[in-house]
Parts: sequence; C-alpha cells; structure tokens
Amino acid sequence: MTAFPRDLPGMPAWEGVSELARAYLDDARRAAPGLGTRPDPDALHDFRVALRRLRGLLRAYRAPLGPRIPKRLRRRLSAVADSTGAGRDADVMLTWIAGQMKGLSRSERVGARWLAERIKRRRDADPEARRLPGRFDRLDRRLRKRLTAEARTAGAPVGPSFAGTTARLVTDAAVSLAEALREIRKPEDTEAAHHARLAGKRLRYLLEPVADSAAGAPALIERLRGLQELLGELDECQVMLDEIREAVEALGASRAREAHDLQVEGKPRPRLKRAREDSGLLALARRARARRDDLFFVLQPQWLGDRAAEVIPLVREGVATLTARRPAPYFMAPRIRRYRSRRSAPART
Repeated sequence: MTAFPRDLPGMPAWEGVSELARAYLDDARRAAPGLGTRPDPDALHDFRVALRRLRGLLRAYRAPLGPRIPKRLRRRLSAVADSTGAGRDADVMLTWIAGQMKGLSRSERVGARWLAERIKRRRDADPEARRLPGRFDRLDRRLRKRLTAEARTAGAPVGPSFAGTTARLVTDAAVSLAEALREIRKPEDTEAAHHARLAGKRLRYLLEPVADSAAGAPALIERLRGLQELLGELDECQVMLDEIREAVEALGASRAREAHDLQVEGKPRPRLKRAREDSGLLALARRARARRDDLFFVLQPQWLGDRAAEVIPLVREGVATLTARRPAPYFMAPRIRRYRSRRSAPART
C-alpha cells in the first residue's frame, strides 16, 4: 500500500508531485524482484499498478513539473510499462481458462488445453520479460535523480498548493469519466468501455492521495474501484474473445498448409484432433461472450445513461472541502551544502 505524505495537500504542487512520484517508484521497486522470464503474477500486478499511477501522475501534473521530467524519460517509462501488458494478459487468460475447465466436456477440454499451451508458449518466449528488471533499474535511478527537490531560499514564492492544483484536475477528470460512460450503449462497445475504465482510474488515482481532506472521497473511491472491476472484467472478456478468434484463424491456416503439403508434395502432416479443438474454442467463446453481456447488464443501471453524470456533483463536493480547508504552512528547508576544508581533508593515496 502506498504511503501518502500526511501534509501533502499543503505542499507546493511540485513538492507534492515529487513526493508522490518517489512513493510510486518505491512501490515498483518492492515488486521488481518478482519480475523476470516467469514473473510472479502478484508481483507483476503490483509493478504495473505502481507504474500506471506514476505515469498518470506525471501526465496530470505536467504544468507543475515543467521541464524537470523530460519527454525522453516519459517515453522510457511508457515503454517499460507497456512491455508488461502481454505477460499480464497471458496470466489473466490462463486463469480464466483454468476456471472454465470444470464445466467443459471431455472433447471441449482438448481445445481449451491447446489454447492454454499456445498462450503459455508465447508468454514464455517474450524477450521483453528478461530485460524488464534491468530496464526498470536504470529508469528508476534517472527518475529519482530528476525528482530530487530543489533548494529554495526562505520566503521565496512556492507557487500553487498541491490541493488547489489537484482540485482542478479532479473536476476535469470527473467530466471526462462522465463523457466516456455515455459512449457505452451496448455490450459490444468494448473500446468505449476501455476508455471509461482508464478515465475512472485517472480520477481514482487523483483522489486517493487527498482522500482524507476531501468530503465523501473514500466512499467515491470505493464506487470507482467497483466500476474499475466491472469494466476490467468486461475488457478481459473481449481480450479473451480476440485471442480465441486469432486461434481459430491459426487452425485454419494450419489446415491450409496440410492440404497444400498433401496435394503438392505428397507429405501429409500428422493430423490433430481438429474437431475437438474447434468445439473447445467455440465453447470458450460462447462463455466469454455471455459473461461480457452479463457484466454490461450489471453496469448499465449503476453507471450508464443518466447515471453517468452523477459522479460530477460528488467530486465537486469533495473539491469544495479540499480547497476550503486552509492547509498547514509548508516550509521548504534550505539545502545545506557541506564543504570540506582542504586543510583537514585526508591526503589521497
């Protein structure tokens, strides 16, 4: 769990962002030992969440950050985070397939096992997984160096507070979430659901560090977490359907190659149990589609249509208390530069 600074709302925006960024890097660093060729699923999840929070933070607070975090570091952070997506998707799909096995017939399990092995081979052959720990280690050092707080002289202006800056960002994020939710009208609108899921995460990540200072924020955060779970599972169903479609196409291509080899070269390949594979893939596709539709009908009365805009007044209420509370004065202690007297310095050998 991320340790948020207690005096965060009263900090200058830059200092607050820097403190949060280092906290998210600490979260990623704790999860990093579990990465590698065959990462621990929980470690990979925690690592991805930490990087997602960090990316969202640096994107949202670009104005207070200014040029301190250059574009090249942002791009490297995005590249490291994106390189974990395939492994995470594979783990989610394998877990889902394992959970479906009990309800499949014996012949359908053949296709399910074939699909699982296909996903495992691709996951284990991913070259990005082996390079991920080293890439993150280098990125971590560079970001921490950039995030080192700058010294300020006593009485110098510190700019807007973290609370004031966050209040504006939270309001904009709530409007974006409401607009994204309005675009979801049917179960097949999975791209719109994906955008809404990202918008919900951005809003939640902005609220969580200041939850103790914003009225109603803890309850709203729990609602947003429930929305994320619904939209996340809906997205996983679509990823599963896309994977099954690609597998069916691969089977068709394999059949075409067998027919070609038999007709042209007279070299038939060993025949696989195609009918069983097909029936298993179709059974999994039916289940994934049915689950996607069920999730939509749970989501609809809670968040869609006229309910989409309900999040906006809740956020504005919290923002009003966040900005109304007078933050405790925040003092930036001047950096003390230590000098070593040349006379007392030991001779170098």
